[in-house]
Amino acid sequence: MSDSSINMTVRQTEQFLHLYKPPAIDGNFKGKHIISVEQFHRQDLDMIYAVTKDLRQRIINHDPSLVKLAEGRLMASLFFEASTRTDMSFQAAMRRLGGSVVTASNGVQFSSVYKGENLADTVRAAGCYADIMVIRHPQIGSSYEAAYYLDRLNERITIPTAVISGGDGAGEHPTQALLDLFTIADLKNGPDNLTITLVGDLLYGRTVHSLAKLIGLWGAQNTTLCLVSPPSLRIPDTVLDFIVKHGVKVHETNDLYEVLNQTDVLYWTRIQEERFARKADYEAISDNFIMTPALLNQAPRDVILMHPLPRKHEMGTPHDHDILDKNPRSVYFQQMENGMFVRMALMAMVLGAAV
Repeated sequence: MSDSSINMTVRQTEQFLHLYKPPAIDGNFKGKHIISVEQFHRQDLDMIYAVTKDLRQRIINHDPSLVKLAEGRLMASLFFEASTRTDMSFQAAMRRLGGSVVTASNGVQFSSVYKGENLADTVRAAGCYADIMVIRHPQIGSSYEAAYYLDRLNERITIPTAVISGGDGAGEHPTQALLDLFTIADLKNGPDNLTITLVGDLLYGRTVHSLAKLIGLWGAQNTTLCLVSPPSLRIPDTVLDFIVKHGVKVHETNDLYEVLNQTDVLYWTRIQEERFARKADYEAISDNFIMTPALLNQAPRDVILMHPLPRKHEMGTPHDHDILDKNPRSVYFQQMENGMFVRMALMAMVLGAAV
């Protein structure tokens, strides 16, 4: 595919950010597409987190009725971008609910998309088979495009399909934000009265975009977001304006030590090489903001260290990883497990199997 064709495809996909408005949840998840954190308000978050805690306890109790929630239901997994954790998390969540999962044989790289089929047709083809669809795509607006065409498909088929975004280019990652905020609420009784420090790639990092917005939508009281990044990777103005509008105090800096001492939650991100058009641009800043055991020891004793994973050298060497993993303040694997619980709750509610 030529560069001009790729650029045209990107523009065509991004137009759906304006053509399609995701439905507000408004206390009713059933049948709703989940593609943006802006669909949620505090009551919706309270609902999904209550269901998350209930399902977590039922797993702990080995409740045999858990697998009845999605029995006979099918999830289609469409991952056009490399993923291990998000894909496995959704699949594990669906199977723990008793549902089944269908994926493209040998991966989506061998699917009809790579024979020239457009995204809209691929999504509608999968929508003919599944009750729920999870899509991850490298282009901003892809999940909006999927929702737009599924709404039209659902008018003509017997079994309607809802789509959940598993990551929308450099735009949003709503389920990651839901699990991140759940982890903060679960471990720190937050986000109220906390200083939450987001570090690293705040320009391309869709996880921090969605988390920052969700903290604002929570209606957080006395919450400060410290945004620590190289000047070239500062958070987009659209996200910054959103969180300020929702009453969250913001402090931007490129010096972590300005804010480390008052930080309650330290959210670390990697510099994403795949988001850079030129390798030289990536290499110029990739060694900035490296988390090490020595650095964590300078943070407050009750801080929690989060990371959306995967990690590379932004958390030091493999030996550093082993030391950090043993530190009780490092909660990124609990965060990952919470992702499965939250996605279980979300899918059960979208399917109408839990309220």
